[in-house]
Amino acid sequence: MRAKNRTAKWFWVLWLMSIPLLGWSLSKTPLYEIWSVISRLKLSQILSLFGVNLIILLLVTCRWRMILSAMGERVPFRRLFSYRLTSFGVSYFTPGPQFGGEPLQVVLLSRNHAVRVVNAVSSVYTDKLLELLVNVFVIVAGTGFALGSGLANGVFNQTAWIVVLVLAVIPLGHLIALRNHRFPLNRLITGFGWDRSPTAWLKKAAQVVGESEKKIAQFLISHPDILFMALFVSVLSWLGMILEYLLVIGFLGWELNVSQSIFAFVLSRIAFLAPLPAGLGALEASQVLAVQTVGLSAAAGLALTLWMRLRDVLIGLIGIGLGGFSLRDVARSAHEEVNF
Repeated sequence: MRAKNRTAKWFWVLWLMSIPLLGWSLSKTPLYEIWSVISRLKLSQILSLFGVNLIILLLVTCRWRMILSAMGERVPFRRLFSYRLTSFGVSYFTPGPQFGGEPLQVVLLSRNHAVRVVNAVSSVYTDKLLELLVNVFVIVAGTGFALGSGLANGVFNQTAWIVVLVLAVIPLGHLIALRNHRFPLNRLITGFGWDRSPTAWLKKAAQVVGESEKKIAQFLISHPDILFMALFVSVLSWLGMILEYLLVIGFLGWELNVSQSIFAFVLSRIAFLAPLPAGLGALEASQVLAVQTVGLSAAAGLALTLWMRLRDVLIGLIGIGLGGFSLRDVARSAHEEVNF
């Protein structure tokens, strides 16, 4: 029981550590300029944009729930939606390419709903793997489209293509390996002897990862229909992101053709892969470069970025707030178990 109590306290510490980064991120976010841009949008336009983002969030939550259900776990949709927002908030306000909140998803599932840790890890990893796979596919397809139109010739070089293709191969290769009963991570763990480590937490983590790979492989083989449905949902969510981007461009009064819009969108997605909280700096630079390439002013790119900042900051703040309530439930559960 003491170990479980320490685990709950550890995740509280991790969550609280994101608060200074949150403050730093907000201090670097030009709130006044954001308001000056948003004030030019009509209320109906703002509501429609947030409506599209709500649909996207519901879709990615639906994908996660489908995977969990296939693994025999039943968790209320509203709770999963809350955990997904919390994960986004932690990932958005902490360093890294939009990763960081996934461990929190695992602990919230396993502590608040008695979901087996192996199933929690497997569902979160599979969900992220599918998201990354479609993400890279969209970037590759969008970049190819932009190159075909001649827009990206001065932006992307052969080195960039190699990096993107490597990113595409990793998730796809892992899925194919698991589908064929090959376990790369398990072999890595065994090779380094982590599964026999005298360090208790490392040995336990190695066992969980090994079991999770087998669980994912079982899911891929036993539920191909759910896998393809999850991929379809991922595609829908990305179509939603593209739609929202096109709507913002239209609402701001820019006249860009399809090729130009896709080029700017792809650059924004690449910027979020930068190892910076919320892609600070990288996103602004990407959008300024994109709009200047198509003949607009740098101010236009910053205006587009400001909307994206407002959207993500609001969603991230909601997620961080919900995370506090969720972790309170974890701490209460751990406290009751210790007292028992």
